[in-house]
Amino acid sequence: MRTKMRLNRLEHATENTEKDKTEERKESLASYGISKETRKTIDAHKSNFHQDLDVRGMRGDEALNAVQHFIDDAILVGMPRVRILHGKGNGILRQLIRQYVSSIPNVTHYADEHVQFGGAGITVVDF
Repeated sequence: MRTKMRLNRLEHATENTEKDKTEERKESLASYGISKETRKTIDAHKSNFHQDLDVRGMRGDEALNAVQHFIDDAILVGMPRVRILHGKGNGILRQLIRQYVSSIPNVTHYADEHVQFGGAGITVVDF
């Protein structure tokens, strides 16, 4: 593969660039008061986190417990939006979930999903 670049856009590489970046990262994490172990836990949650939660068929308390853990993890990993699939049915799960979601200060908005993607059977939560 060949590329062309102007000479004035090139710069010399130093040997300690990787080391400098690692040191900068450590300093930035330390300035926020985040330990290595906590950072590893957050990174593990990020890699295993799914944006959707399906609570169809669960009882109210089971669904609410699952949603609480799901929302906590979403906030922890910094997810901007999640979807909770509760189904249409009688709307009991929907009501419980929305009541809980409305009490969370990190939630900026929640609403039904677009009709093409599930409508009233899915609640979309924005942080």
